[in-house]
Amino acid sequence: MTSIADMRKSYERAALDESASEANPTQQFDRWLKEAISGELPEPTAMTLATVGHDLRPSTRVVLLKGMDERGLVWYTNYHSRKGQELSGNPHAALQFHWVE
Repeated sequence: MTSIADMRKSYERAALDESASEANPTQQFDRWLKEAISGELPEPTAMTLATVGHDLRPSTRVVLLKGMDERGLVWYTNYHSRKGQELSGNPHAALQFHWVE
């Protein structure tokens, strides 16, 4: 059996070149999302949302992107859910799209 420490896939297919990127981050994200959708990546709108509770413990869960505009990305949640309560107490969060392909 291969050691877990030795397991690694190379993702060096393309480099991020700022000179070839959109100046507007929303437009750049829109380009990437369209590429993920047209490339038929699995669950292209799925994103991991990371929040922090009042106890300072991080929490992550997968949510689905439902829209976007110049104000940011949109997803739906129940305001009384754990993530809703955590965002109410601390509006800072992180999102990650897992587009490995």
